[in-house]
Amino acid sequence: MEIIRRNSSGEKVTDLQRRLKLLGYNLGVTDIDGIFGIETENAVRKFQQDRGLLVTGVIDQETWQELVDAGYKIGERMLYLKHPPFRGDDVRTLQLWLKTLGFYPYNENGIFCERTNKALLEFQKNMNIADDGIVGEETLQHLKGLKRIIVSKETSNFPIIRNLNKRRGLEENKIILDYSENIEDIGSSEKYINEKIYICKSIVNFCRDILSKNGIQTLPSISDDKKQNVFLYDRIEYANKSDADLLISVNLNYSADQNANGCSCFYFKGLKSYSVPGYKIANLIQDKITGKLKVLDCRVHGANYAILKATNMTSVLVEPAFISNYRERERLKKSSYQMKISESIVEAILEYLSE
Repeated sequence: MEIIRRNSSGEKVTDLQRRLKLLGYNLGVTDIDGIFGIETENAVRKFQQDRGLLVTGVIDQETWQELVDAGYKIGERMLYLKHPPFRGDDVRTLQLWLKTLGFYPYNENGIFCERTNKALLEFQKNMNIADDGIVGEETLQHLKGLKRIIVSKETSNFPIIRNLNKRRGLEENKIILDYSENIEDIGSSEKYINEKIYICKSIVNFCRDILSKNGIQTLPSISDDKKQNVFLYDRIEYANKSDADLLISVNLNYSADQNANGCSCFYFKGLKSYSVPGYKIANLIQDKITGKLKVLDCRVHGANYAILKATNMTSVLVEPAFISNYRERERLKKSSYQMKISESIVEAILEYLSE
């Protein structure tokens, strides 16, 4: 999609402003005028912050999808399995409720998929109501009748590795290694796009080489030959079809403050839950990178990024440095430094899988 940002205008901006206003965001005195000014940008930033997205003030594909999803509330429409699937905050709420009750042990990604349908059917059978796989009035009443229990309980994601009891050793795991070649994913760092792509690709390739030497199967999310899966949701779809156990996505951070520096890792965090295995491996990678490279520890964070929530496997996003920091950028250009980052990531992966 076309990126919408400050000084954009027209019908798309008007649609954006209407959606923001319906969600309760303040557009200032200009209100809905079809012009992407400072008030609209501030509203977009607040929305991104509230949704656990990267706060850029720019409407890219991921932010737009979240904006559309946010417009759906549970009970406003019937939900059931169809193709293409329903998606939105109503589905996300349903998944959260089913998860809290023990029927849905996955990320609440807001997509009514086969796993959501299976969990719904199990809930309906448990409640001794029509197991038709439809979130209609009867099913909704039973869910709302359990709302006191849902609100009081805590929930989290599991298991650590899918089909863990079927795995025989490290070599039987499959890992997706991901980075972005799409400007939509790169946000505010267009200035450094070519350097960023080259560095992230090198880190991913070094990781692949080391993991292969350890007998672990790896798949790149982007094809070197055909340049497939360049866009974010294409990479997610490819990953979900791969039957992989783990996804590691590599990115470089950016800040308008050129002194900002350090390493951060991200795992999925939803409305009331978080990925337990994602949290674990993110911390392992963070500790390895900050320890080996002696860089600032910018901590591990829970986030709602699409690459974390919409993928079926345990997923982690690694940002080992700031491309906008001159000193870090110069270090990142060196193959030896890229190799150290890759070695740190792989050490964490091997430690995680061996447990």
